[in-house]
Amino acid sequence: TMNVQVFDTHVSTTQGQYLHFDVLVTPEQSGNAKHYAQLFLQQQGIDSTGIEQQSCAFCHNEIATPEVTEAISRQGYYILKLQGC
Repeated sequence: TMNVQVFDTHVSTTQGQYLHFDVLVTPEQSGNAKHYAQLFLQQQGIDSTGIEQQSCAFCHNEIATPEVTEAISRQGYYILKLQGC
């Protein structure tokens, strides 16, 4: 089993869009959580100039599901889309 850290992420864009998602990483990758959040936002077509406010804070640890484990093994992180994504 893989233990992951969950980073609760909230973003408000200059266009008034609100996004809420979790960044799941292994403890070894926890320092990269904000970077992975930025990558995800870029994939959504939102660059740093379009971000009005962003927080990416450690929330809790949990055991990864097989889907999360596979994604982390492949790309180093997993994004759990919650709102506005």
